[in-house]
Amino acid sequence: MDTKEIISCIAEKDSVDESLDRNGNFDGFLFTGSADPDAGFNFGYLMYVPSELRDRPVLIVEGPSVSEVGPMDRACEIVSDKAVFELSGSGFPHHLARKMQSPIIMPFFPRPEDKENNTNIFTHALTSRAMAVRDSSIERIDLQLIAMFQDIKRRFSCAGIKLYDKFIVKGFSSGGEFAHRFTLLHPQYVLAAIGGGNMHSFTLPLKTYGGEILIWPNGMGNTDSYCSFDFACYKAVKQLFYMGDMDFNDAVPYDDSYTEEERQQVYRLFGKTAMPDRWDKYQELVRALGLDNITCKTNAGLDHRPGNEIREYITAFLSDILAEV
Repeated sequence: MDTKEIISCIAEKDSVDESLDRNGNFDGFLFTGSADPDAGFNFGYLMYVPSELRDRPVLIVEGPSVSEVGPMDRACEIVSDKAVFELSGSGFPHHLARKMQSPIIMPFFPRPEDKENNTNIFTHALTSRAMAVRDSSIERIDLQLIAMFQDIKRRFSCAGIKLYDKFIVKGFSSGGEFAHRFTLLHPQYVLAAIGGGNMHSFTLPLKTYGGEILIWPNGMGNTDSYCSFDFACYKAVKQLFYMGDMDFNDAVPYDDSYTEEERQQVYRLFGKTAMPDRWDKYQELVRALGLDNITCKTNAGLDHRPGNEIREYITAFLSDILAEV
């Protein structure tokens, strides 16, 4: 089958559009995968499939990250618009997927407002409040992503393509937080994780530290209801985290990201100053724990944004990993 026939099989009944690169040249296909609550995921996703696929493609998941919130319907529109922006021909995720010759998705997980508590449910950051939601379409979006992945594998299989049985999860800001925390919760599904602009609000792969139980999202001390944490499996996942040395966009002071109890634990154990103190502390702990699977990069002169240098590094980082798949 040619690429067009393959994408028709993968998309099934979902509509397909041709994708153009930055110069207006055809370079693959975009389609919106439908939600399938019966299969375990309540929201759809946007997928870009490059015109050329590697022999064993690896799905890339771009963690959603939006600053605007709203009622559920509007929240879904916001993240859908963000997905179009990131996965279109001018976006770096699109460029990366084409380089890796692998499909990429951004799930339409919304970040809805919570008027009752004058805040929002910060699903993208997998906060404790987001993880505690029950009886709602946004319940356990981490598990919904796993179900989505299984369904995407099925779609590709129907087209005669066997996707790799783990995926890459990446993102920036709260999308980086999603990549970081999802990998802690479910390392068995992750080939590689990349996060930027989020690591002064890190989560440790420990249940205790400094004589305290590390509560989520500071650590794994109270996560038995979320997952069975597997440190050895986590240590096998290649991970890249990066920060600009002028990035002071700290999530810890905000109530949509941390409860007061969680916030005070961060301040006691890791300090109140986000950059450079907590970022330096994270790197120190990575070394002390022997986590040689984690690479940390600091970008001089950058604030809360990725730069061309780190994009080139990400591309090389993933190229090395995929060369062994």
